[in-house]
Formats: sequence, structure tokens, C-alpha cells
Amino acid sequence: MPPQCASACLDALDKFKLFENTTLFGAPSSADSMYMDVRLADLPSGLGKVIVSNKVYVNRARGAGGFYKPDVAYNGLDWTTNVLLEQIKTL
Repeated sequence: MPPQCASACLDALDKFKLFENTTLFGAPSSADSMYMDVRLADLPSGLGKVIVSNKVYVNRARGAGGFYKPDVAYNGLDWTTNVLLEQIKTL
């Protein structure tokens, strides 16, 4: 999993980890909150914005700020498919 794994990627990992034979390879994932579908609005002063969430997850097993640590860490800088496949072959 790439380090920028967030949102829908985390939702996929939630499902993959339901299978006991799943091994995560890569970097620690990003994290997300319980809020989704946010709306931005400018403050009347024009000096900032406010973020208003339209939806919130309820009863999600992975809590706010939850992330995944890989079972097998990859710390390389090259994330091209061929390099990652070669790393996986050495496991």
C-alpha cells in the first residue's frame, strides 16, 4: 500500500483485512476522520473558510485517525510496479 492511501483506499483495506490470509506490503497508510463529503464556505470577512461536513461514518470499526501498518514494510523510494514486484518475490 502506498503512503498516500486514504479515503476509499482505506475502505478497501478495511475489507481486505477481513480475510486472515491478507498481508499488507508497503508503507503505513494515511488516516482519515469519521467525516466525509465536506463543503467549504468562505467566511464573511474573506479571511478564511469554514469546513462543514455533510456526512459522518457511524459504527465503523476503524476509528477516526485510524491507519494501517504494513505487515511487510517497504522503505524504498522507487514505487514502480516492477520494483515492487521484485521486492514481493523475495518474501
